Amino acid sequence: MTGTILGRLKDNYIIQPTESKPNRNIMVVGGPGSYKTQGFVITNVLNETENSIVVTDPKGEVYEHTADFKMRQGYKVHVINFAKMMYSSRYNPIDYVRSDIEATNVATKIVDSSNKDGKKDVWYYSQRSLLSALILYVKLELHPENRNMSGIVNFLQTHGEADSDEEESALDKAFLALPIEHPARKLYELGYKKSRGDMKGSIITSLLTTISDYINQTVGDFTNFSDFHLQDIGKKKTMLYVIIPVMDSSWEGLTNIFFSQLFDQLYELASNNHAKLPVPVNFILDEFVNLGKFTNYEEFLATCRGYGIGVATIIQTLTQLQDKYNKEKAESILGNCSIQICMNAANNTTAKYFSDLLGKATVKVETENRSSSKNSKQDGSSTSQSENESYSARDLMTAGEVKSMADDTELIIFANKAPIRAKKAYQFELFPAPENLLNQNEYEYQTDPAQIEAFEKTVKEYEEKYGKQKEVEQVDTPTQQEPKQENTDKETETKQLEEQIALESLISDNAIENDATEEEEKDDNIQDSTETAQENESEENVDEALNNIMSGMFDDE
Repeated sequence: MTGTILGRLKDNYIIQPTESKPNRNIMVVGGPGSYKTQGFVITNVLNETENSIVVTDPKGEVYEHTADFKMRQGYKVHVINFAKMMYSSRYNPIDYVRSDIEATNVATKIVDSSNKDGKKDVWYYSQRSLLSALILYVKLELHPENRNMSGIVNFLQTHGEADSDEEESALDKAFLALPIEHPARKLYELGYKKSRGDMKGSIITSLLTTISDYINQTVGDFTNFSDFHLQDIGKKKTMLYVIIPVMDSSWEGLTNIFFSQLFDQLYELASNNHAKLPVPVNFILDEFVNLGKFTNYEEFLATCRGYGIGVATIIQTLTQLQDKYNKEKAESILGNCSIQICMNAANNTTAKYFSDLLGKATVKVETENRSSSKNSKQDGSSTSQSENESYSARDLMTAGEVKSMADDTELIIFANKAPIRAKKAYQFELFPAPENLLNQNEYEYQTDPAQIEAFEKTVKEYEEKYGKQKEVEQVDTPTQQEPKQENTDKETETKQLEEQIALESLISDNAIENDATEEEEKDDNIQDSTETAQENESEENVDEALNNIMSGMFDDE
């Protein structure tokens, strides 16, 4: 059966063909216990045999039940696991940054993810501006091995703010050594550089707190490299499982970056291939609102059909979508889906929406009137009877009827056809039980040889141009004030651990101080920056030497 399986009507399955005239966008609404996974997600993962598939998998059960099946269907299988990053293919968001706009987009999503109250004040914009500049600097100036989030953390850690307003900081020296037209320098000078001197230390401290999760070794390993290119999904038959945390929104920002970059990369690939993907792609986005807020999702839905992309957006209730995107945008998203499926209505708003969507029905109403009378002279009686017919409109299904549908029943509403009340298409009725259940905690990534080849080429080009030690990080040894000697592995490991503990301690202290008033927080942050500078006084000569090395290298350019 080629196409998307929507449901079952008696012994026949309702299918939307891949080459249908309307778009292949489907909105699926169903609360907990509505069999969305068994009755739609797994059914369509198993049924598709030609197009690439990207499915969000909140519990990892879709991977465990279908991955072996998909491999036997000839699919290349990848897992991006935001819940357990050690059991995942790796993904480096910096790989897909090529302009100041893309750098700002990534920075915005990272800062937004830690901005829980949604307050966009001077601290928010200062962090975003500095992070945007750092992303571009790392992407364009550092060794390819350091072009990742760990590289950003390390660079910011080793380039602190100056001790006084008159003194030029290591951060200033690094950015101002760039050509004046360099995009990273422009972002730096128009943003962070213009901040008041007494604020700069606090901005750095706040940003370190924002990106502190990337200090974690597991997270660093996950984001340090990309094991496959996102465009591969539109080039060859690929099955991508994106496992997302169920109750933890810590990585919502990174998840949103991933999907935003995936959409962009597929559009770019199609644009270079006569506006069509070499291999069409089906998205099945379960728990859609947990993927973060996409800036132009309704526009993506409105245009993706032409590129060979179909999207099934799956939510629990209509109010869930409205809360995430506001009512107007939610209506626009719904309007760009040619098919809407109600697998159950978990609240009154959702039930009324589908009742209204079904429309009215004209019903025939028959009434019967009877009358009787008594005749006093004859002590008798007579009876008369009349029947009347009338027609009236009523909801095809009331909101109450929508809410009380049987568990195996669903509503399928088309943009250009009559609606259908159908049975759910359970995967176990269509496909045999899986022969081999895979364990998501045993997944081992395999790096695409093309990725290794491309990386090695980039390294070679960089080292031919700059040599192997352009970056401060690569010559930052703990014994530069002493006669040169080789550090043992143990000494190096100890220093790295001490640096990490010191940074984590600084971040932890500032996180606690955030509970105080805003004014106290600013003062404390400035004090912390001063105390940190005093604690690092013993390393002053090292920093000076490193800055001299860096300045010298830029002078050579």
